Amino acid sequence: MIRVWIAALLAAFLPLAAAAEQNTTLEFENVWVRALPPLQPNTAGYLTLVNRGKDAIAIVGASSNVAEKVELHTTRKVDGLMRMEQLQALAVAPGERVELAPGGTHLMLLGLAYRPVPGDEIRLCLQLVSGDEVCTVAEVRMSGDLPGTTDHHHHTTE
Repeated sequence: MIRVWIAALLAAFLPLAAAAEQNTTLEFENVWVRALPPLQPNTAGYLTLVNRGKDAIAIVGASSNVAEKVELHTTRKVDGLMRMEQLQALAVAPGERVELAPGGTHLMLLGLAYRPVPGDEIRLCLQLVSGDEVCTVAEVRMSGDLPGTTDHHHHTTE
């Protein structure tokens, strides 16, 4: 009878363990948020995503502890002018590195609760199409080209 219970428990928890293992495949590198002058209601977040898994990962949203809303944006040239546009999703293929950087794809933190200053740490979370959320901590900086910007950050699952 004990073997039956052990088998039942293993059967119940193995899918959870497999799901947790699958979530550990997304890594964050060089995570930072831009510091801005006073009275700016929005800022941008930048990072590099690395998919170490076997399956593509689709990011469908984002959030932060300092913003009312976080959106995925990209910058495109339209009629000779650079314009930002919101993305509904961002895919990271297996083995791929996707850089969210100034002048390209990035996170827009909208409706800031307070003005982040250099040295602050901000929590950034990405929502995956699977329903999972992966989070990391971003340092507030004036720019991204500071020494030590290749630090690797692993996410936490909510």
